[in-house]
Amino acid sequence: MSSISTRDYLRELPAVLALAAMLALLFAIPAARAAERDAPAEVAGSVHAVVDALVGQALRANLEIAAAGTGVGERLAALDAARAHYLPVLDFNARYSAAHGGRTIDFPAGDLLNPVYSTLNRLTGTSQFPTVQNQDISFLRSREQDTKLTLTQPLYDARLGPARAAATADFDAATAGRGALASRIERDMRSAYYRWLETRAQVAILVATLDLARENRRVNESLFRNGKITRDLVYRAEADVLEVEQSKLAAENGEQLAQSYVNVLRNVSFSEPLPLAAVDDADVGELKTGLVARIGNGGFGYDGLAATALDRRLELKEFDAELAAAQASERLARAAYKPQLALSVDAGTQGPGYGFTSEDRYLLASVVLKFNLFAGGSDRAGVASAHERRENAEIGKSLAEQRIRLEVQQALQGFKVAEASLGTAAKRVEAASGAFRIAARKRDLGQINQAEFVDARRVLTDAELNLNVTRFTALGALADLEYAVGPGRRALLPDSPP
Repeated sequence: MSSISTRDYLRELPAVLALAAMLALLFAIPAARAAERDAPAEVAGSVHAVVDALVGQALRANLEIAAAGTGVGERLAALDAARAHYLPVLDFNARYSAAHGGRTIDFPAGDLLNPVYSTLNRLTGTSQFPTVQNQDISFLRSREQDTKLTLTQPLYDARLGPARAAATADFDAATAGRGALASRIERDMRSAYYRWLETRAQVAILVATLDLARENRRVNESLFRNGKITRDLVYRAEADVLEVEQSKLAAENGEQLAQSYVNVLRNVSFSEPLPLAAVDDADVGELKTGLVARIGNGGFGYDGLAATALDRRLELKEFDAELAAAQASERLARAAYKPQLALSVDAGTQGPGYGFTSEDRYLLASVVLKFNLFAGGSDRAGVASAHERRENAEIGKSLAEQRIRLEVQQALQGFKVAEASLGTAAKRVEAASGAFRIAARKRDLGQINQAEFVDARRVLTDAELNLNVTRFTALGALADLEYAVGPGRRALLPDSPP
């Protein structure tokens, strides 16, 4: 360990003062470093208010939710179509035909009547009875029209009820799926925004660390020029600067990617600036308190959370609707074995021309019974297909329940670990800060070498980064837990079919 004389120390006093100023910046005002790095960004409010506003934007503008909305509209239209089958159908039909040729009937009217007429003429001595020609009658009229209104009303059709139930279940499944997607979008938005805040804070920490590393390099270069230290310490300081610069580049890249993903979720330009929120350890407790209040009587233990999740998760409601649709499809397939009864009424006019006389008008009412006797096995295949669909829905729901229980367990354990680590991480920063202050004073007095000083600085940076990561890990775990338990505060819940 080398010593420095008073004269040499006074020569390096400006560098020492600069280093002290950097230390003051590091410890006295850590919350202002991000603002100094990016001056236009201002704190928009608490993290609760900011992230809620971003979630609202995402739920209104996200393209995935918009696509899911079109699917819901399609299912609603199918439900309206199924309902319409209960109502009567009124058709208008008009036909005008011109015919030539075709089958005819030969009627020997002359051969039958002419001998009789001739005898009568001879007996009466007159020609009162004319000669009759044989007739050739065509089956087709040369000109004919048939114009009518047809009213058809189902009286009994076993397919109508299951078809309507299947359409209703499909609509419920689509709306539940849209709600589940909205919950996932909310979770992703919260996680992405927390990630952006985390990487932004990392960049701020690394910027301050880089300033210290560069100042340390400048001091070492000055000491080397004055013959107080060897060149290896200059190289060590240079390597330290390059290491921090590399870490800073990686953190800036992560910040940009997180910002882009947040903007993708709310369907705006990747470069759209994000509102900045103030975050501290108290926010974790407030978010936890709010989640506990929304959970209700289930409690914050695993059993209570899992029970609440199985009751609230829209994915399970979607499977319930799928199961109901499969059961309705099975009933619909079995309805093919039952008869169909309908009432049909035709009212119109027909003849060689359009007319509305008593000879032209007609009214025809019919009761139509239809019963399929053989369809080549397609009915039996339809029943088997619907049965397999129902079993698939039951298995899918069981798998989803297991996955949800696992999600709740992972999110709960992740939050508990992060929450328990917050105090330890804060104490670690406090200890590392005290050690670095002492190391900086010893380094200025020449009582430790540069390796020890750089190690103390690295320990402090790691501690600050660890506290930052732990804090946002806890926030992210809360977002995952809220998603695992059930719909968030702004999730798009399924509507009942109108």
